[in-house]
Amino acid sequence: MKLSIIIPVYHTQDTLPRCLDSILRQSFTDYEVILVDDGSTDDSPKICDAYSRQDGRVKVIHKENGGLSDARNAGIYEAKGEYITFIDSDDTIAEDTLSLVIEKIITYPETDILEYPVMERLGNSSKEHLLLFKEIEYQNAIDYWLEEKAYNHTYAWNKIYKRALFEHICFPKGKNFEDVLTVPYLIGLLPYHGSFVTPNIRTTNVGCYEYRWNAKGITANATYKDLYNLYDGHTQSLQAIMNLSLIHISEPTRPY
Repeated sequence: MKLSIIIPVYHTQDTLPRCLDSILRQSFTDYEVILVDDGSTDDSPKICDAYSRQDGRVKVIHKENGGLSDARNAGIYEAKGEYITFIDSDDTIAEDTLSLVIEKIITYPETDILEYPVMERLGNSSKEHLLLFKEIEYQNAIDYWLEEKAYNHTYAWNKIYKRALFEHICFPKGKNFEDVLTVPYLIGLLPYHGSFVTPNIRTTNVGCYEYRWNAKGITANATYKDLYNLYDGHTQSLQAIMNLSLIHISEPTRPY
C-alpha cells in the first residue's frame, strides 16, 4: 500500500461526506483512509461506519475524545502505507490531486516530505488565497523554512510524508495549532529528544488541498492558550535558526 490518509473526525457531520467523497473519487486508488472518530456525539460516527461498509479502503477508529493531536497520533499508529498524509474532515482535495503528487514521489523517490499547493480559506471571499509553489528540492531545513517562508504554512495537511519520519515524532496531545509545534521537528529544524531528522524536502506546483473556511473550526475560535501555542512554536523555530547560524559563524576558517 502506497499511502495512508489520516482524517481526525470530531463533530463534522455536515462536512465529512464532502471530504470523503473528494477522496474516494480520486483517480489514484492505492491508499487506505483512516477515520479517527475522536469521541463525536453527533452523527459523525455513523457516517464513518457507513463509508467503511461501502468501501473496504476506509477504516474507522472510535476513541474517547483526546483532541486533534491525539487523533492524528492514533491514526499514525494504525497506518500501513509507505507514506502518510493528513486531511481535516471539513476540508477537501481537488480532482486528481493524489495521482499528481504520488507521481512526483515516484519520479523523485528520495523525497521524504512533499508539499503541494493549497487553496486557503476557501469559502471566505475576503481571505481566499491560492498558495502555490515551484518545483524545488531542499536538503536543508533552514533553507526551506526561510526561502519558502514555511513559517506561514506550517500545515500538517498539504504534505506527503514518509511514514518512517513518525517513528519517533508525534503530535503534542492537548494542544491546538499543533502543526507549528510538530512540523519543525519533521523537517529537521528542531531536535526531537536530542536527535535531528534530515529529510529531503520537495515542493511542487501540482495538486491542490482545499482548506475550507469553517466558522466553527479551531482557527476561527482560537483562545489565548491556542494563540500562545502558535507563538511558542514560532519562537522555538526562530531560536533554533539563530543557534544554528551562530554555530556556523563560529566555525573556524580553514586555510587553503
